[in-house]
Amino acid sequence: MWPRVGIDFGGVIVKHRKRIQGEDTGVAVFEDAELAQDGVFDAIREIVSMSGGLVWIVSKAGPQMQARTRAWLDSVEFFSRTGLDSEHVRFCAERQDKESICRELRITHFVDDRVHVMQILRYAVPHLYLFGEQGGERFCPPWATFVSAWGQVAGLVTSSLREHRTTTE
Repeated sequence: MWPRVGIDFGGVIVKHRKRIQGEDTGVAVFEDAELAQDGVFDAIREIVSMSGGLVWIVSKAGPQMQARTRAWLDSVEFFSRTGLDSEHVRFCAERQDKESICRELRITHFVDDRVHVMQILRYAVPHLYLFGEQGGERFCPPWATFVSAWGQVAGLVTSSLREHRTTTE
C-alpha cells in the first residue's frame, strides 16, 4: 500500500486565533493569509509531490466552519500553491470521526495538534505527528512524534515516504 497523508486544518495549517465577536469580523480575520503556519505551503507541496498526491485535509468542522475553511483555502490559493487536490478535503462532525475517515482513505501518516486525536488514531494510523509550539513535546505520547515547525513535518514525513518507497521497490 502506498503511504497516504492526512493533515488537520485548525492549529496545523492555520494558526489558532481567539474567537472574535461578530460575524463579519470573524470572517475577515479567518480569511487573512497571515493565518497560515510558517512554511506550510512549501512543506505541503513537498509532501504532496513525494506522496504522489495522496494527501488529504481531514478536519472537524460544522457547516459554517466548513464554508470558512474552503473560503480561506481559496483566498490564499492553497491548492495551486501546494499541489493538493481540491477534492482531498474531508470534514467530520466529531473528532472521533477522523478515525473512520482515516481508515476509509487508508491514511498512514497524520498531523494534528490535539493529543486527544492522537489517542483516537493510535491504532488506525501508523505514523502520528503532534504539531505544537516548542515545549509541547512533554504532552506528546511516546508512540507519536512531536513536531513544532512545518519544515520538521516535511522532513520526517518525506523521509518516511522515501523509506517506504525503497523497501517496496
